[in-house]
Amino acid sequence: MKKSLFTFIFILILSFIGKAQALRFFEFSTNCGHGNWQDTTFIASTSNQATIDSVLANLARPLIQRNFINGPIYYGNGGHNHNANHWFLWHFIPNQWNLVELAIELCDGCPYTDVDTDTAYWVGTVGQFCPWSGRPVREVLDPALPVNTLTLDEDVTIFPNPAKNEIVLKCTGLNKFNVSIYNSIGQELYSTSLFEKKKSLNISNLSTGLYFLKISDTNKSTTKKLLKE
Repeated sequence: MKKSLFTFIFILILSFIGKAQALRFFEFSTNCGHGNWQDTTFIASTSNQATIDSVLANLARPLIQRNFINGPIYYGNGGHNHNANHWFLWHFIPNQWNLVELAIELCDGCPYTDVDTDTAYWVGTVGQFCPWSGRPVREVLDPALPVNTLTLDEDVTIFPNPAKNEIVLKCTGLNKFNVSIYNSIGQELYSTSLFEKKKSLNISNLSTGLYFLKISDTNKSTTKKLLKE
């Protein structure tokens, strides 16, 4: 009986794991009116498949026709809400936001300055954010995948960048390293191990756009941006 119960629980756990969705990250436009570059985009995350499908469907439309993000916000950047090297003091609570056709004035404003009191007002009093300009722009990589990690960054050089058909990858101080190429939504397109400190890679089969190269050895890694022309 105990064995049968254990087997049932084990299968149930596996079914939940199989159904679990990884968080996906989306960049949204915004126009707070400050004129600061930091307040032009932000990032929200979700693993809710219905929300993911809704965002992807919106991304297929012209920007002006896309719906607006709406949902509760909380303190801290949540490990993902940033614009370039600027990390916000707030974030949308994952899986609790969605897209709506209309944004109302009550929760439209500017919760994302560097002022703690401003963040406290928006999180503690308003508790919700629905920017009129908060339309989805693109899907982005998990911010946990580091860009230009310092531990290996100075040892790796990529040129030319932007590039058209070929890049040269130069890694000083490494005898063997792994190279992986990801597209802008985090899908791995190519992976190989190299034993030369200077190696040419053919990228002619890649479409024009932004890519990420992850270079790693046994205990260090870095991720470089690559623009394909």
